[in-house]
Amino acid sequence: MQSRRLAVPLVLGIVAAAGTIGPAVAAAPDEPASSGAPMTAGERALTPAERALSDAKVAAAEASLARLRSSGFGLVSLACVPNAPSGSEKSMPDAKVAQPQAAAAGCAPPSGFLSVEARQQTKDHYCGPAVGQVVANYAWVVKAGANKFTQNAIAGWMKTDLNGQTSAPELATGLQKATLGSPRHKGNFRWAVTDLRDTDGDGTTGDQLHGYLMSAISGARMPIAIAVKPHEPGWSDHLASWPNPIRSGGHWIAAYGWRGVWDGTSSARTYYADSSEDQGGGTGKYWDPTSEIARMIGAHTRRFVW
Repeated sequence: MQSRRLAVPLVLGIVAAAGTIGPAVAAAPDEPASSGAPMTAGERALTPAERALSDAKVAAAEASLARLRSSGFGLVSLACVPNAPSGSEKSMPDAKVAQPQAAAAGCAPPSGFLSVEARQQTKDHYCGPAVGQVVANYAWVVKAGANKFTQNAIAGWMKTDLNGQTSAPELATGLQKATLGSPRHKGNFRWAVTDLRDTDGDGTTGDQLHGYLMSAISGARMPIAIAVKPHEPGWSDHLASWPNPIRSGGHWIAAYGWRGVWDGTSSARTYYADSSEDQGGGTGKYWDPTSEIARMIGAHTRRFVW
């Protein structure tokens, strides 16, 4: 796989808030796990209050994307289409297509990015607290290279040392404590745990995930914490930040950007910060096709926090 590590910092893209299509409570088969791997959730069920919060976020995201699609979001203007010779190909079989003109600013694929910095996790099982540190630094608008809270403090809020790992509900609790009162934490914003599901029955959860990324990053202006198996031996899907296979109990990354419109292919991208250079992966900013990230979520706990 070609390296997808970013060489320069990314800036915030200006795109309207969006979500996914389809009813939030529609029943549909779950997407198969990546490469046939079984799901290993190992997490408690959500409480009724946690489920209600998740459902509310999903419904808002779906409504946002529905409005965008009805307005023609993702369609390009005629100015973005390269010039072609007059007449049809049948009447002019030897005609050469004109060279594309330089793309106007509005012709670039839609995208959205948040200004985050990656952080190396300070302990082998601190990927959750490292994500918390990335998110807290962004929320509190700290200067480059600084940290609002230590990973030890965040780990305490997430009960990482107590449990030997960070579950999605505990990570959500930790993120709430780490960002509440910050300049970028809106007054009514609450971190929620959502189970990624194929709500429209099209056989993939990539469209749902891409919509949630658009809603969180370009709407709420907050990153998404994603739990995956980074590169299980024999699995076809893995993080670009983990080029070598390794057995893992799971790994958290902070998604801070998206690019493209979901079309069922690998063109839609998810941009994320990883923290694992000393654990077998990499520390920095990377991207992978959203379709692959969705399958990696489905092959693990099927959960993300936003």
